[in-house]
Amino acid sequence: MKRAPSPDDSPLVLKFDPHTIEHLGSNMYSRLPNAVAELVANAYDADATEICVRVVGSGVTQHIVVDDNGHGMSRDDVRDKYLRIGRNRRGSATTAKSESGKRTVSGKKGLGKLALFGIGHQIEVSTTRRGEGLRLHVSMDWADLIGTNDGDYQPESKSTPAEAAAHGTSVRVSKLTRTSDISPSELAEALSRLFHYGDNEVHLKVIGRDGSEIPVTRELRLSTIAEEFAWSVPNDLPENSDKPGVIGATGRVVAAEKPLPTAMRGVAVYANGRLVNEPEFFGASDSSYAYAYLTGYVAVDDLDAIKPDVVATDRRAVNWDQPEAAKIRKMLKGMVEEIAQSRKQLRAAKKRKQLEDQVGIDPDNWADTVKGPEKEPLRDLIKIIESDETDMSDEDRGKAVRSLKGIAPPYADLIWRHLHPSIQGASATYFKSGDYYQALLEACKQYVADLRAAAKLPDDAEDSLWGKALGEGNSPRLNFTNRFRSGNPCISGPTARNLENGQRELSKAIWSAFRNPLSHEALETIKSLGVISHQDCLDALSLLSHLRRRLDEAVLT
Repeated sequence: MKRAPSPDDSPLVLKFDPHTIEHLGSNMYSRLPNAVAELVANAYDADATEICVRVVGSGVTQHIVVDDNGHGMSRDDVRDKYLRIGRNRRGSATTAKSESGKRTVSGKKGLGKLALFGIGHQIEVSTTRRGEGLRLHVSMDWADLIGTNDGDYQPESKSTPAEAAAHGTSVRVSKLTRTSDISPSELAEALSRLFHYGDNEVHLKVIGRDGSEIPVTRELRLSTIAEEFAWSVPNDLPENSDKPGVIGATGRVVAAEKPLPTAMRGVAVYANGRLVNEPEFFGASDSSYAYAYLTGYVAVDDLDAIKPDVVATDRRAVNWDQPEAAKIRKMLKGMVEEIAQSRKQLRAAKKRKQLEDQVGIDPDNWADTVKGPEKEPLRDLIKIIESDETDMSDEDRGKAVRSLKGIAPPYADLIWRHLHPSIQGASATYFKSGDYYQALLEACKQYVADLRAAAKLPDDAEDSLWGKALGEGNSPRLNFTNRFRSGNPCISGPTARNLENGQRELSKAIWSAFRNPLSHEALETIKSLGVISHQDCLDALSLLSHLRRRLDEAVLT
């Protein structure tokens, strides 16, 4: 038995308020580059090979014009496609191709056209379908649209003749919601971060008020960064890594020389030429100091093919919780972690090379040249300067290394003694190699040679040299106290004689203690017994240096 009809059997109709457009489109695209990007994407989907974004005028009169040489739209296209809100051009297909069949289109939700009302209240579309010979002009006004009562808006339109060969679309956005002047260079850079089109596919450029052209390329997005290192994805990742290449991912990640602004940190993700996820580190531990330097991009077209759609309407984030997307995110996380580790290793090698160039010795060996208790503090300081966790610029790092080298140079034990250059020069090579016996022997020989030259006794034997060249005696000999005695009663004759004789006896004693006996023993025997230690050598060299300086002060009298 049929149920009796209700008193009101009129059709049920779904109606919408025009203010819905604010929520669906205009409020979601308040950023000018993101809104302009929708026009660029439409042009790309229309098989355009040339897309031009022009900034015209300034202040309240400025406006944006986007021209393309795509296949254009007929009146039916404008009515049934362009003016239809929410049209899914892909339908049930995972992906859709442009008319030429050469491009995978990015438009899916049919809401992008509403983005323009987020930046301007007057939209004028001028388009010519390839081969039609007519140009259709459509004008849409925000106040008229939002004032529609029944949800049906009829924009103004007219047609004018066009050349038969003409085709393409021009969109003018005016009555902008901003009054500050748009920077063409900043707009170009922002667009470069929103698109990943190949240069062989389409030429995109921004033209400024003065007619200057700025090509929008992949390189532009990283052009302001002073690169220190760079990785090509997936080629430069470790061989044993779970490479993003298995999902067809390609891209480039760079490490800057200095910490990046927060907004630039992270890796952006693109799909089919458009940004789908703003820069991030995909769950990697971005608290690490290294991540303050990393930025870049990676293209993963598979993200655009996931059903249901995981890309947000404004194309700024991916729903990584979806199982297929989660697998991709895990792979990207591993990629970021591997690059961060690679940067750490490259930085360590670079800083080590810088230290070696500045100091003239491998950093590990620097501390090893010091034998005293200062070795470990020196090693700790070198590690701090080398560490990637030390917040220090390369310039400051270089200053620190040079200062540390001045305080504790390689073989600092030898340098800290401030030995006379003649003694240091004769002994340094053997001292640095650990041959302390030979270092002292060479220093003794050098002192004897210098004494002979100063006393003008080149042929005298060493054992008779001391009495002829130094101390009291009738023959001409070296005297270093005369300069103190002139007009100075504190240096009397006996005092001066004692000083001069002390120079002679100390010289003779060192020769007797080291040079004379050591020269009569086999070299290997002396070394094996350890007769001359590191400290013995330094102490004896200091005494020889004292005596050698006396020669510089002496005159032959």
